[in-house]
Amino acid sequence: MLEYEKFKIESIKNLKQPTVYFFLKNMKCAENYIKNLRNAPNSIKLNGEVVNIRAKISQNDVLEILKSPNKSTDIALCDGKLDILYEDDDYLIVNKPHNLSCTPNRSHFYDNLGGQVMKYMLEKDKNFVLRIVGRLDRETAGIVVIAKNVFAYNKIKLDKTYYALCEGNIESPFTIDKPILTVVKDGINEHKRIISKEGKPSITHVFPVKNYENTCLVKFKLETGRTHQIRLHMSSCGHPVVGDSIYGNAQEHAFLILKEIYFEHFRTKQQIDISVPFPDDWKI
Repeated sequence: MLEYEKFKIESIKNLKQPTVYFFLKNMKCAENYIKNLRNAPNSIKLNGEVVNIRAKISQNDVLEILKSPNKSTDIALCDGKLDILYEDDDYLIVNKPHNLSCTPNRSHFYDNLGGQVMKYMLEKDKNFVLRIVGRLDRETAGIVVIAKNVFAYNKIKLDKTYYALCEGNIESPFTIDKPILTVVKDGINEHKRIISKEGKPSITHVFPVKNYENTCLVKFKLETGRTHQIRLHMSSCGHPVVGDSIYGNAQEHAFLILKEIYFEHFRTKQQIDISVPFPDDWKI
């Protein structure tokens, strides 16, 4: 049975043209998704009638859009038990352990969170597309949000709070405002990032929570979401994340976790507030 996302058109003022296509563009739907809607039968209904992408819409019309016109994400299914924190028709939220990649790569093709999610979701939706809202590094633990449809993906605005164990002691809050550059070699992004005036603006707010003998538990709020932002910024100010294999002194993993998230559910308007405990090996 086909599943549709239903919308009541409340306003067409912000649309370039009053058509289904520009409504979807205004909803931040990707061109690939719209292309697949074009090719899928009965994918769009306007006031109960099947229409195409060029159909004109008016205020108070009811528009129904097929939820899954895309082909299922083609990655290897992986074994592993998901630590599910929250689930509804729009979101699957899980707690990722340290040393688990979010998506497949050459070293972790059959051992990654994306493959575990696909195995879990394909029993519920054979056309499931993997949409991770903000991937975490392999070494970083914590909360990962998977959107079950394109509208859930486009509508979410996450408020995130990270924690880390950092080397040395920190006595008071401060802000790191240093641009981060992705180094490209032979057309391929290098894994390690650098601080450079040629980089993208990157701002990290640092709040010390508790000092230990040689380390400090630190809370972070980010204004930007660059790859390795916390790890590189803290290393640049002399307090690298404990265990960081790239910017510090390598251990089994970097002691960094996305511990808390908050967002308003786009459909129910419910306030979703989720927190996870520190992993056992943090010993704090």
